[in-house]
Amino acid sequence: MNAVLIRDFNKFTFGRWRKPFTLGQFPRHFESCGWSDDHVGREPRYWRYVKHSACHWLVNFNLRLAQIIAPDRPWRIVTSDSHSTVWDGKETMFEFNFLALGITADDCFALANGKHLPPGKELKVYFTMHYSKT
Repeated sequence: MNAVLIRDFNKFTFGRWRKPFTLGQFPRHFESCGWSDDHVGREPRYWRYVKHSACHWLVNFNLRLAQIIAPDRPWRIVTSDSHSTVWDGKETMFEFNFLALGITADDCFALANGKHLPPGKELKVYFTMHYSKT
C-alpha cells in the first residue's frame, strides 16, 4: 500500500512543487487549502490521507485500503475530470477527501460518476502541472 501511495502521490507533489513524496510523509503534509481551519479539537487520524484537489492521485491507495478492509466487496474506481472515488458497486463509497471536506456522498458520487473501472483496476495517473502553470 505504501508503494502505491508513494508512486502516485509523488506524481502530484513533484509535479506541482518539485518536492518528492517519500515514505513516512502523509498527503496532509502538503495541504495548501484551509478546509480544516475551523476545526476544533484533535483531528481525525484519517485526515492524514486527505489532500484537497488530489483525489485522482489518492484513489489507487484508497482502492487498496478498501480491498483490505472489506475484501469481499467488488471495489472499483469511479472517475471523471472532476473527481475520483472508490465504490463497491452498490451503496458504499470509500472516500476520505470529501468526507473530511463535508461534501455529501450524493454530491461525491455525482461528481465522480463518469467512467467506472472494472473491480480492482487502478486509475492511471500522471504528473500534475506545476503550480506556475495553473
